[in-house]
Amino acid sequence: MKIIFLAYRKWSIKVYPKIKNHSKISESILCTSQNQLDKLDVDQFDLLVSCGWSDELGEDILKKIDAIGVHCAEKDRYSYGSPIQLQILDGLTSTKHRVFSFTYDKNSPRAHTHNRLYSHEVDLNLSGNMTDILEQMTLTSIILFNKFFDDYPKIEWKEWPEENIIRKKREPKDSILLKDDILKLSTLELYNFFRCLEAPYPNGAIEDENGILFIEKVRFKSKS
Repeated sequence: MKIIFLAYRKWSIKVYPKIKNHSKISESILCTSQNQLDKLDVDQFDLLVSCGWSDELGEDILKKIDAIGVHCAEKDRYSYGSPIQLQILDGLTSTKHRVFSFTYDKNSPRAHTHNRLYSHEVDLNLSGNMTDILEQMTLTSIILFNKFFDDYPKIEWKEWPEENIIRKKREPKDSILLKDDILKLSTLELYNFFRCLEAPYPNGAIEDENGILFIEKVRFKSKS
């Protein structure tokens, strides 16, 4: 089959060389920007593979080609954006990494969304710094996509349960703490807040009347 691979983050681009030579793939192309994708005739391809892609795919594309992606959350509440950050902030230390199927739903909170169907999953550890988590996501994405291609086209889709809870996508303002906010948080909560916003994400910060202090990397030692 012929595939389009979408990726622009360093951790996700590293996945492409490890899956493009799969025996089921006869031709592939890497797109690292929306502009590159827009120039392609997607009708000439069989599958669109999204890895760490945050731009909306949109109805025009999803009506023309089957699309899959990887999603790093087990619970449905984290399906609406910022899944890694929100899970870490909620105190989760492990989750699932899954291959999911895209569909288009104009009534969804997002212009493109999953239909809660997934085919393959592996465990994902959320402890450590973002570099640790993203290196792990490179490896788990390689495993997941290769498993998908191994089974293609006989894919067994499963559905994860819908929840009434929705954890909304974080906004830039959510990454800034005031001095009063710090007094309300434990050291562990502060650690989780700043580590989930390490590079490549915009760093967490503390703001007061003097300026803004950006925290690039943190380390935590438990007393227990």
